[in-house]
Amino acid sequence: MVEVHGMLATVLVHGTGERIRCRPPRDRTTPVVGDRADIDEAGGEPTIVALAARERTLTRPISEHKPLVIATHVDRLLVVSAVDPPPRPGLVDRILCAVGDEPIEVVLIVNKIDMPGVDAAIKRLDAHAGLDYAVVPVSAVRGDGIAALRERIATGLTVVMGHSGVGKSTLLNALVPGAELVTAEVNEKTGKGRHTTTVSTCHVVDGPWPRGGLVVDTPGIRAFPLHGLALTEIAGRFPGFRAATARCRFVDCLHETEPDCGVAEAVAAGTVPRMRQKAWLALLERVRAERSTPTRRPPSPRRPG
Repeated sequence: MVEVHGMLATVLVHGTGERIRCRPPRDRTTPVVGDRADIDEAGGEPTIVALAARERTLTRPISEHKPLVIATHVDRLLVVSAVDPPPRPGLVDRILCAVGDEPIEVVLIVNKIDMPGVDAAIKRLDAHAGLDYAVVPVSAVRGDGIAALRERIATGLTVVMGHSGVGKSTLLNALVPGAELVTAEVNEKTGKGRHTTTVSTCHVVDGPWPRGGLVVDTPGIRAFPLHGLALTEIAGRFPGFRAATARCRFVDCLHETEPDCGVAEAVAAGTVPRMRQKAWLALLERVRAERSTPTRRPPSPRRPG
């Protein structure tokens, strides 16, 4: 499955590379990018008749009731930041919490290294580099690092995710010649990017699938809430805490002031950096604040008469 448009989905046929627009399964299951499907063309209108069990599924927990599924059968995730706007370590932490235990390789991209301030931008991701996440500087405009990155994503399914304005679409155009994705500059007044990708789109890299790779461009992120995940679940997923949390006395420890907290002990012993503890407490405070703020709903229409 390479694209989903409402109730229709586009399936990429193995071997031929043909793209076929299909109707969804009769059980009304909503397909997502990356789904592996069997289709029936006998009735004249291609229809998805079966979807393989999903593995390595990437979601955005935007709702308390049901997460948004971005893609499935994901092999790697490129989290794109830039020199300008600079990397947001807190956003990276949220994305990594959403990935959780899924066996998905995460690569942190710093784009626009043709601009001044490269060292400062890369330094903002030092904590994540210390957790063995690869930090890869590139310039989609000048071409630095593009060939090596293209080789890295030449097999499997790669999802590209990042804050609005970091140059995701420009990066995809450099990685996939002929993609011709629309790009836009950062708003000079707000410092925020403009959305140019509105739905997830899938592109072939380095040869036809499945010999080559698939890369999925996703809409830019302005916010990344963690709704639907319990605070204890987020605490257990926070990057760099996994080994320490196993030593917490209480299974619902939030690593604040609880006695016999494995994270506090690891910080005191120097095995978990104190800055990671501060980053966790800041995230916990923000998530609590987000959940205490009621969601605004549009006004109900007036009754006739």
